[in-house]
Amino acid sequence: MGLCIRLLLLVLFTIVAATCSQEDPPEANPLKVNDWTTGNPADAGFDEVALEKISAEIEEGAFPNTHALLIEHDGQLVYERYFSGTDDRWGEPLGHRDFNSESLHDLRSISKSVTATLLGIALKGDFQQAVERPVLEYLPRLSREGEQGSITLHQVLTMTAGLEWNEMDVSYTEETNDEIRLYSVEDPAKSVLTRPIEFTPGSTWYYSGGLSQVVASIVTELTGQTIQEYAREKLFGPLGIEEFEWLGPGTWIDNNPSAMSGLRLKARDLAKIGSVYLHGGQWKGQQIVPSDWVRLSSMRHVQEIGDWSMDGVWGYGYQWWVGDLPDGPRVVAGFGNGNQRLFIIPEEELVITIFAGEYNRSEHHSERILERVLKAR
Repeated sequence: MGLCIRLLLLVLFTIVAATCSQEDPPEANPLKVNDWTTGNPADAGFDEVALEKISAEIEEGAFPNTHALLIEHDGQLVYERYFSGTDDRWGEPLGHRDFNSESLHDLRSISKSVTATLLGIALKGDFQQAVERPVLEYLPRLSREGEQGSITLHQVLTMTAGLEWNEMDVSYTEETNDEIRLYSVEDPAKSVLTRPIEFTPGSTWYYSGGLSQVVASIVTELTGQTIQEYAREKLFGPLGIEEFEWLGPGTWIDNNPSAMSGLRLKARDLAKIGSVYLHGGQWKGQQIVPSDWVRLSSMRHVQEIGDWSMDGVWGYGYQWWVGDLPDGPRVVAGFGNGNQRLFIIPEEELVITIFAGEYNRSEHHSERILERVLKAR
């Protein structure tokens, strides 16, 4: 009897297996690449021919030394192209490189935007009250005496602290540039916050990498970790970012790298950070950055930023650029020397990531690429 039962079960299994093999295969899942779900640009409303024309023009030199162009639409990576050109690693020439999805690349000042993101995670909540506090309350090792004691965290984040600083009018290749000079001091936060006040705090925007380094020191004071350690745990880890570099002088009292310009990421990984901001602080349904911090930090707190406003297009948030394109949508952006750009366009559900090697040049090729990409949709 036992043998009969076993034979009967074998026959039934054979019939079921044969039946299943005749069914239609399950619908294929969207392709996943490095935690990205990929999609079709046409399904995202893009003219594929127009996008390929942009890439062809990059190859031909119309947008000199552009290294990568990635487009996300509503959580899907719909376009990804890599090119070749000369490159640097935080000022050290690397020569000619052929770029791909595994290439680490300087972010330069997009490092500032990432540092401000880490601050939002570290503050944890009640952000409005937190940014209104005097910045020196976050750094107990520094004296609160003097006129600098009135400077708030909001003013540090918006670069309206009013402290004497020389960065906008001198090249980063010059030793008189105050960002470059900061690398030779022991305590960068102290060096910045003990400078004389040149403008009434809150009244005048002036671009200062030193203030970004102050933000990094606050993250370390709040967390007991350097910014790269905290990033690995709270931002990069949850995003699946395993390989990165965050460079610095290695001599500062808090052991931090350069929050101003030292971070190096792969293009797909920078695009993930853009996607987090596009989706209210979330990545694949997980809250990575508090949604209130995403909203507050990407507001246009400073309406005009002088000559850097580009005819009034760009203002400034919390270490993010915030622009209103002519007859177009609002853009939240990370800007980096050399035409590094992270454009986040909530109204269009788009994130556009651009890497390039035009270091210490004033052309704005990435803004031209942005314009072309938007016209292709």
